[in-house]
Amino acid sequence: MDHLKGRVAVVTGASAGIGAATAIKLVKAGLTVVGIARRLQRLQDLKKTMEEKNFSGRFFTVACDLTNETDILNAFKWIDENIGGIHFMINNAGIIRISKLLDGLTEHWQELINCNVIAPTICSREAYKLMKKYNVSHGHIIQINSITGHSYSINPGNKMYNASKQALRVLTEGLRHELAVAGDGHIKASSISPGFVDTEIFDAAKQTHSKMKASEILSAEEMADMICFVMSTGPNILIAEMIVLSQGRCIQSYPRA
Repeated sequence: MDHLKGRVAVVTGASAGIGAATAIKLVKAGLTVVGIARRLQRLQDLKKTMEEKNFSGRFFTVACDLTNETDILNAFKWIDENIGGIHFMINNAGIIRISKLLDGLTEHWQELINCNVIAPTICSREAYKLMKKYNVSHGHIIQINSITGHSYSINPGNKMYNASKQALRVLTEGLRHELAVAGDGHIKASSISPGFVDTEIFDAAKQTHSKMKASEILSAEEMADMICFVMSTGPNILIAEMIVLSQGRCIQSYPRA
């Protein structure tokens, strides 16, 4: 990660889980990170922890409701005026709502689409604008997706979440296409799709996966390692899609003799 020192990364959902773990690793490695989340106090607490540990990078906090476009635009306006260009856009924020298609709440479905599909698309657009404005030589937009973006969820109530992650996968492929057509091949777009990760978002699904062993679940820190790995690749290497499973979960998925 030494070659990334001084570069700028924007991380959504940075107040907890994968986002917080990623922000910690990046700031420790010497990057400038803008953490975006609704819970400003958690971001400020995270910043204080980094400062106490004398991390070599810098961490800036921006409160933002990612389901509100005005909030997102204001966040990127702040970045433009105070930071300048960005090199990495990590769209990590996401939610789960257990809401069946047969009797679920429309409000829950709208929340899923707004946070898991519309928000990362707006953030990607605004990040692209700043990359172009400041002539960033090598940009990278990274979507934190899910294994459900590649498969059908068998869990009742997860179908709209399933659909939102499938949509994000298609939009990431579409983003690569549009970047190529626009002549911006120096800006990469990657998708990282983990299985179950032990974060707050996973809490909503724990009741339907209560029999899972610890070895079948990824940690936020393990996912942060994967994000850093994708970020550290050279300009001619594109990890278009990375599926990340725990070894324990992978072993359990195979039939036994």
